[in-house]
Amino acid sequence: MKVIKRNLILISSRWPCIAEDLKKARAPASVALVSNTPEATLFIDGIHLSSCYARRQEAELQAQLIPSHSDQAWVYGIGLGDLPRVLLNRRNIKQLKVVMLNRSVAFASLSYFDHTDWLADPRVELLSGCEENLHAPLAANPACLVLADVSSASLRDRVFLELSTPYINRQHAAENPEIQARIAANESFVKGDGDVEALFGSQPGATIMVAAAGPSLTSNLEKIASLKKSFPLVAVNSALKPLAQKGIVPDVAVVIDSDPKIISSFENCALERLSDVPLVYFPRVPEMVPAIWPGPRLTAYSGHACYSSISKKHPRGKLFSSGSVLHTAVDLAVQMGAAAIILFGADLAFPGGNKYAKGAGWQEAETKGMQHWVLDGHGNQVETSAAFRGYLRDLESYIKTKPDVRFYNSSRDGARINGTEIWESSS
Repeated sequence: MKVIKRNLILISSRWPCIAEDLKKARAPASVALVSNTPEATLFIDGIHLSSCYARRQEAELQAQLIPSHSDQAWVYGIGLGDLPRVLLNRRNIKQLKVVMLNRSVAFASLSYFDHTDWLADPRVELLSGCEENLHAPLAANPACLVLADVSSASLRDRVFLELSTPYINRQHAAENPEIQARIAANESFVKGDGDVEALFGSQPGATIMVAAAGPSLTSNLEKIASLKKSFPLVAVNSALKPLAQKGIVPDVAVVIDSDPKIISSFENCALERLSDVPLVYFPRVPEMVPAIWPGPRLTAYSGHACYSSISKKHPRGKLFSSGSVLHTAVDLAVQMGAAAIILFGADLAFPGGNKYAKGAGWQEAETKGMQHWVLDGHGNQVETSAAFRGYLRDLESYIKTKPDVRFYNSSRDGARINGTEIWESSS
């Protein structure tokens, strides 16, 4: 009996709906069995599904993400079955849920390798990857994350985020010396500057525009200019130059990044016209930023531990941030009292191969092939970065927490943002 038949008979007996889905799966564009190495594996669409030399050791490394005392675990991606096998060897595991992230990849694996040993274990439940909700504790097959299909894209990104969380937390830790040096350099500004809470509740029930610096901002500048008479505008720092080129003065500007390169976003953006515009900033920004700003400055903190010390000395309002200034600008608009928010340039992807709007000052960054993708508003795959994918999912999670605010996206060309409606000029 062929290995695929044995696997499918077992899956049909336990999870008939999944078996039917697998039978409908199309083969990946490219599949090859690699057998001239110490251990066999599959080479699918340019990706090795596992190590060719130490499959078990690789699986054991991934399994370390599951606490040794845990009696349940989630595995994302079946790979060649090595990760489920390693976890099932733990006596205390009572429930193991294995999520397929691409049924075509799963079918290929089932066609070449026998999975009946772990699939037959009564502790195992096999699931599709269509559900967006993430469960923990979790481990993942890295190759399956890369090969995830369209239906699992959001889940894939949430797994990536979860796996990246320890690194991200270290970057924002209270003891991070680089960040603390930035904050110390800005303390004199913080001490004398205003509090972002001065803006909270200032626009009750308003429709507020938020301008980020994605490529679609360029085509929407005329629209923003015409709407500016009716709707307040919150702009991230990298959108200031493109806005200035059209003579658009935002009502508030927001900057949070510690990268010294961000100073270029303030050059040649008609700073003299911004003398009445408050700058909301996190005190980790380069000290040159508050030094050159011609208007009022308002300090804000995020919830990250790096601000715990200065926030005790100089209490200020908090704004949401999970890595992107877009998050902070959106949360500011919500805190200002917005009933609706229109996003401009919030592409979180590279439509047309561009990362930023024309004139944003970040044009030196180039895209180099579709290593990461998300779905755009047309339902097509559009190139992005791993960081942008994370920002997208965190923004979607934030939007879920604000059911009383309507969120609109002005463009279909960038990433589709779940929880937003497409905004039309006639709205």
